[in-house]
Amino acid sequence: MGAEAGVKGPVAAHPPALRAGTPEVCAPPCATLSLAPPADAAKYPADLGSETLAVEGAAQPAAVAAAGPTGRLIMGGAALVVLVVVGVLVGAPAILLVGCVVAGFGITYASGIALNLEERIAFGTVLGAMAVALATFALSMVVRDVTVGTVIAGIALAIGAGAGAAFAKRGLLASDLTDAAARWMASVRTAGHPWPIAAIFVVCGAWTLHFLHQAYVYKPEGLWAGYVNIWGDWAAHLTFTGSFAYGHNFPPQYPIDPGNNLGYPFMIDFLAANLVPLGSPLTSALVLSSGLLGLAFPAVMYLAAARFAGGRAAAAIAVFVFLLSGGLGFYYLFGDIAHSGIGVLAHLPREYTLNRDLNFQWLNPVLAYLVPQRSTLFGFSLALIVLLLVWIALRERGGWRSFLFAGMVAGMMPAFHVHAYGTVVVLSAFWAAFNWRREWVAFFVPALVLAIPVLVWMWPHANNSYCTGGASLNGYCLEAGWLSYTDWQRDGVLFLPVDFIWFWIKNTSLLIPLLIAAHFAQRWFPTAFGKWFAPMWFWFLVPNMIVLQPWDWDNTKFFIFWALLGSVMVGGLIAGIIQRWPGGALLGAALLVVLGLSGATDLVRASDPTVSSYEFTDTNGLQVAAWVRQNTPADAVFAVADEHNSPIPTLAGRRVMSGFQGWLWTYGLRDYQQKSIDEVAILRGAQNTPDLVDRYGVTYVLIGPQELAQPRGASQAYWQEHGKLVYSNGEYSVYRV
Repeated sequence: MGAEAGVKGPVAAHPPALRAGTPEVCAPPCATLSLAPPADAAKYPADLGSETLAVEGAAQPAAVAAAGPTGRLIMGGAALVVLVVVGVLVGAPAILLVGCVVAGFGITYASGIALNLEERIAFGTVLGAMAVALATFALSMVVRDVTVGTVIAGIALAIGAGAGAAFAKRGLLASDLTDAAARWMASVRTAGHPWPIAAIFVVCGAWTLHFLHQAYVYKPEGLWAGYVNIWGDWAAHLTFTGSFAYGHNFPPQYPIDPGNNLGYPFMIDFLAANLVPLGSPLTSALVLSSGLLGLAFPAVMYLAAARFAGGRAAAAIAVFVFLLSGGLGFYYLFGDIAHSGIGVLAHLPREYTLNRDLNFQWLNPVLAYLVPQRSTLFGFSLALIVLLLVWIALRERGGWRSFLFAGMVAGMMPAFHVHAYGTVVVLSAFWAAFNWRREWVAFFVPALVLAIPVLVWMWPHANNSYCTGGASLNGYCLEAGWLSYTDWQRDGVLFLPVDFIWFWIKNTSLLIPLLIAAHFAQRWFPTAFGKWFAPMWFWFLVPNMIVLQPWDWDNTKFFIFWALLGSVMVGGLIAGIIQRWPGGALLGAALLVVLGLSGATDLVRASDPTVSSYEFTDTNGLQVAAWVRQNTPADAVFAVADEHNSPIPTLAGRRVMSGFQGWLWTYGLRDYQQKSIDEVAILRGAQNTPDLVDRYGVTYVLIGPQELAQPRGASQAYWQEHGKLVYSNGEYSVYRV
């Protein structure tokens, strides 16, 4: 979903500026912004009762002493077993996946922040994937290709950096292993036993593995996508990944609009491309890279939330508040049951968090972001990790090293996720304004110096905003109340406050009321996290007034970070209710049901291929893609239909003159409309076709079902006369110009 695809269901929904139709796809904080750390952290355990800050931290001294070398051997043996299992299941691509975890685990020791073993593994998985992607990208830029050599050498460099950092802190490493062994070997009733993170990993991991194993399925009739937003959005990721793996796309350009710098945060797709030389098919490369980071995210969020909120109950609740987020659409589930019987639960008939006809716009974050917009797999985790490192460094009076490490990671974030980078830097600036220390220089200098050149490279060429709500300011659309404007324009401007409030209640359920209430329950947060969170209300208020993306729905790219950190606040509030109020457990359970039922039903539906799968391309489409990949130059440029699932850019890894307009519009490219018109002229064999072919450097033309269909109406006869037929399978024909 979102700006990446702009496609929905088996029929693409295009931007309103291009084709008929539209793309398918509050109160101020009451806490002050004084962010001074609490005077005495030692009081936290008393405030939390059984939920101490050590919940995922150090074990009891006696337990640590009992574990000793034996515990370290057990931990090492367990790690070895995991490596063997991953290797057997995945094969050679496991070299990269395991390399990411190993490299990142070691890199965490360079942070200067005291982390426990679980944090080093979870955070390290993301940081290691970042390091491997950067190292292999640097090598690929040199050789202009992704090869086994660049992949292995990049992994070795990343692991070498991690090993060096871990060796320098080998005493701390031994202590971390001993401490973790003591906690895991203790009774689950022991304070600080890490069973909650294990439970979260199992629950979230079970859904993730079930969902991803059917992401792409090869059937006799062709390639099928297991979910609509994989059918739609992952087509862009196949295109970008294939352009690196097969198309020598260095320096990166848009393979669907050659000549324009690749402004999409592409590192998640470059990481996937590294799996291809190791033997992974292109589709599996997306599944494996999404799996690695998708399995890590719930653990990253839980561990970060445990620190931010000061307790593991709050952290566990926060994870599910975010991952199951949705509105009040479950009301219609009861209507469906009443109408069709209880049998509808076996195969849910529709989504309950997204219904544009009823102005339900808050699609569950897993299905709106973590699944389709793969860069958020880096973005969400990196935002939590870097903010946590800065937060700990501030509160624990960390030195220059801690700020420098966080700043360097932040500075490399734009190519991984631009909005996460902006959130980290701007929120850190708020924190610095109220907690200035000279060490902030060590954070902001690399965070800006490393990022600015990348941002300049990636910055959109044009502001393609399409103002459906009325007025604009310097090209940016003004929409009071974001998409609630459709309600108050219908009901009258006097209803704006009511329609705005109801819009957000029905879209996010009780999230906002509970988030506001959490600010009044500061005593339930031993970390005073509400004061640190308070600036995030700007991420809610500003996008409710100004459309900051070409497509107004994509303002969710800002709202989502408000919701991500806001879920920590809500988790802390519900945990406090459960722990402190008579009957709090029942009330807390009821709140979780209201918050998460719509999202949970949509996640169930999304993992049901009988209602969520779509054909991506048929067998002939797979055949022509394979032939093109093996028999045409890597830098060939094709004229094709500008559909999102054209087999040439998505599966063959070749550039096309102009790709899917729904993407090019949201990417801020200014030349796509004319290029699309000219591409149709080439397919039809217009009088100026020879001039257009020369102007755009077209070397091949594909004539297939999408090209022959209206509105393109390609001319097979023209290309039989003016091109050289080099391949045909009866459905698809390839002509060399």
